[in-house]
Amino acid sequence: MQKRVLFIGYGDIAQRTAARLSAAGFSCWGLCRQPDNKPLVAGVELIAGDACNEVDLRQALALEPDYIVITLTPARQPEDDPGERYHQGYVVPCRHLQHLLSHATDQHKPQVFYVSSTSVYGVDDGRWLDESSPAVPNSATGQALLQAEQVIASIPQSCTILRCSGIYGPGREMARRLLEQGRVTLTPAWTNRIHADDVAGFITHLVQHPPAYPLYIVSDNQPVQQADFYRYLAQLNGLAVEGLAETQVIGPRGSKRLDNSRLRSSGYQLRYATYQSGGYSANSSAEAD
Repeated sequence: MQKRVLFIGYGDIAQRTAARLSAAGFSCWGLCRQPDNKPLVAGVELIAGDACNEVDLRQALALEPDYIVITLTPARQPEDDPGERYHQGYVVPCRHLQHLLSHATDQHKPQVFYVSSTSVYGVDDGRWLDESSPAVPNSATGQALLQAEQVIASIPQSCTILRCSGIYGPGREMARRLLEQGRVTLTPAWTNRIHADDVAGFITHLVQHPPAYPLYIVSDNQPVQQADFYRYLAQLNGLAVEGLAETQVIGPRGSKRLDNSRLRSSGYQLRYATYQSGGYSANSSAEAD
C-alpha cells in the first residue's frame, strides 16, 4: 500500500517536496485555499481548505496520512502588525492541528514535519549555533514562530521541526532587487542560506529515512558576512556596490553562524553546499537569516 503524505500549506517548498515524493511512489495531497491557482504536479491531489479552519483540517486528516508536512506562511492581514500576521498564519493553524491530533485514534499516528525558521535565534554577535543552542527570539515574528513550534512539539505523534535559514532559489529575488535599487546597507553581520531544492530534498530524505532527532537546523555549509555576499551578488549580476551605505550596526536580522552538522550526519547530501556552488543566478536570491 502506498504511503500517504498530507501537505498543510502548499507553497513553493511543499510543491517541490510533493513532486519528489510523488515520483518516489508516495500518494500526496496538498491543502490550500485556492487550488486552481497552484501549478499541477503529477500524482499530487489538491484539497480546497484553510489551515486556520479546524473543520477543513479535520476533513484533510480524514485521509489518514502517514506523514504530515506543515509549510505555513504569514497571514495577509493586518499589514501593519507583522507579529499578529505570524500569529494568525502559524500559531493558530498549529493549535487547531494540535487539538485534532491529540484526539486522533491510537491507530492514526502520522509522522509530522514542521518547517520553521532560524529567526527564532535572536543572536547578533556572530556566534556559532546548533540545535542545542537556546532559542530566544528578539522580534514579535520570531516569538510567534517559536510559539508555533512549541504547540506542534506538544502533539502526541512523532514530530520533527526543521529550522530553515534564508531560503533562496528561483522566484526569490528580494536581495537582487534591493541591490539594483541601491537600498542595501552593508554590515558586518554573519548570514546563512539554504536553497529551496535542498529544503525539499531534506524533507524528502527524512520522510524516506526516519529522523534520528526532533530538531534540525537546515542551512548550507558556509555562513558568509552580509557585505561579502552582496559583493558576490553584485559581481554575479553586473551591478555596482560603490556608493552603497555602510554601517557597523547589526540590523534586526541579527548575526549568527549556523552549524549544520546534524543535517549532514543524516546522510543527506546538499545539492548546493555553499551560496557560491551554482545555486545563485540573476533571478534567484533572497535575504537570509
